[in-house]
Amino acid sequence: MCNMRTPARLLLFFSALLLISCSGPEAKKQKFFSKGKALYEKGEYVKARLELKNAVQIDPKFVDAYRMFGLIDMKEGNLRGAFGNFSKAVELNPADKEAQYQLGKIYLAVRQLDKAQERAELLLKQDPAYADALLLKAALMVARKEHDQARPFLEAAISRGVTKPDSYFLLANACLQGGDPKGAEGALRRGIQANPSSAQLALALVGICLQSAREDEAASLLLKVCSLEPDNIDHPITLAGFYWNRGKEAQAVEVLRKLVAGDPASDERRLKVTAFYLGQKRLPEAERELKEGIAANAKNFPLRLALSELYLNSGRSDQAIVTLKEGALLGKAGEPGVVQAKTALAKVYLQSQEVEQAAGYVEEVLKESPKNVEARFLKGSIQLQKGDGPGAINEFRTVVSEKPEFIEGHLRLAEGYLLKKENGLALDSLRSAQKLEPASREVQFALSRYHLSQNDFKGARELLEKLLSKSPADLEARVALGDLCVRAGELRKAEAEYAEVRRRAPRLPIGYVKSGALYLKQGKVANAVAEYEKAYRLNPGSWLLANDLAFLVAETTGSPKELERALKLAEKALSLNPDGVNVLDTLGWLHYKKGEAQKAVEYLQKVQAKRPESLIANYHLGMALYRAGRLPEAREKLRRSLAAKVGFPGREEAEKTLAKI
Repeated sequence: MCNMRTPARLLLFFSALLLISCSGPEAKKQKFFSKGKALYEKGEYVKARLELKNAVQIDPKFVDAYRMFGLIDMKEGNLRGAFGNFSKAVELNPADKEAQYQLGKIYLAVRQLDKAQERAELLLKQDPAYADALLLKAALMVARKEHDQARPFLEAAISRGVTKPDSYFLLANACLQGGDPKGAEGALRRGIQANPSSAQLALALVGICLQSAREDEAASLLLKVCSLEPDNIDHPITLAGFYWNRGKEAQAVEVLRKLVAGDPASDERRLKVTAFYLGQKRLPEAERELKEGIAANAKNFPLRLALSELYLNSGRSDQAIVTLKEGALLGKAGEPGVVQAKTALAKVYLQSQEVEQAAGYVEEVLKESPKNVEARFLKGSIQLQKGDGPGAINEFRTVVSEKPEFIEGHLRLAEGYLLKKENGLALDSLRSAQKLEPASREVQFALSRYHLSQNDFKGARELLEKLLSKSPADLEARVALGDLCVRAGELRKAEAEYAEVRRRAPRLPIGYVKSGALYLKQGKVANAVAEYEKAYRLNPGSWLLANDLAFLVAETTGSPKELERALKLAEKALSLNPDGVNVLDTLGWLHYKKGEAQKAVEYLQKVQAKRPESLIANYHLGMALYRAGRLPEAREKLRRSLAAKVGFPGREEAEKTLAKI
């Protein structure tokens, strides 16, 4: 007899199979991928990457995930990462058109045009109508300035329905290359007609309008761009710049005000507006913008960090420190904002040569956030300043293992090895940095310093001259070349390089400072003072220049009038940098020169307390104590200054004075 319940049992069986398959690895993989793609489209790249990683854990050969990783890298500006992920996708599936196309774009961006051409031809062989491949091929023609070929090629593509904004943008570029601005304008207007919502084409037309002095139309287009992409805050910034550059500051300020008012809690908006004001050298407005944001939310750490940086860049390190210290107290230990504030404090103190304070904050950060790479980097930098090669090496090894593409980590690791006299390992670290970015200016500088440390003047010179051949206006490279010549004893060549710095940048103090130091080395004291005077006149707000000029005058004159002038300079330096050890030393030494022994001792004791092992600090304090009649103390400090068999300015005087006690 037939069992009438069998079909029902079969139905339940197949339903169970279906449920199992829907919750199996393939379904989970696709679910993670879909979530990752959705997050990518929202611009939430960190979260998108996490979902895609989950998908790849299920299927390590999931092509779609690697392609998405590459697209995220492109959005984040990480070309190296994007190249790796697109290459992986193509390795797994050579027919992946999108990944092949993105690789072609990367090759184009880094000017490897032949390789980009290979990708374009491969794609067109696979699909002759593939629009992106046609545009890649056209972009290569424009990149090679083959405008006579690019124009008909693009016109043909457009006639075949390739009407993306890039089609018209490239056509306009080809027209401009051929000296046809009217053709370029026509291409852009056609493009806008075909793509009325394209902000890219409207912005390109703005440039054409400005070249032909049609400012009203340019303004109208910029307003249109703002309405087309209301969430793109760069557009209002561009509009504000347009108004500002034409003397319409009130209109520019109104655009910026509306931008902030549109979302007062947005850090990004306030930071963009602040950057705008700083670009126009309107420091008070920039400061006001940040303060208003902080007043609305005291725990707004991005704005607080930006304000501290503004203070630092304008010579107000004390206000920067206060701002950051307030931030460090606004949350619990270990909270991201608190960690950021303490890390920034460590940086400020390190820049001010207050190494112990910097070290204290670094240790706090590492206690609260043990894997904080930035804190490790700062700790390594502190070890370098202390001359602790092994300690620096340990920290920078951690840094480069956590962030292998961080070039500065490799460069600092090389410095640590040099301190430890492990020259081969230092060179290996520099080579690692060079592999990461062969054309990096910073790497070339580091390699030149390495050669200089090995007294290989020829190798160091070649690297610096190579930099200058590419960029003759690179003042840093020219100053470094001058310094190299000084080290090599080629003083005339050094003088010529510093003179060239002065010629190219007559309003910058650096050329005069370097020339002054060179004159001092040659014993040309009057010339040295004259150069420092010029430097100080160019930047009277620099505590360093005021201090150096004061000390130089003190060392080269016995005139009461000049000593009084030097004292005023040193007092100004102190007002600009109240905690500066060098400033306190200069003030103390000036009072000593003026015969005011007690005042000299007061200042110089502070210096020696901060730098107990400094030969100069002990020498200066010893001389002041001697003049004040405190002979036992003077003897002890002078002995300290002479303990090391190292020469320093004043050593002979220290020896004579010690012999008298």
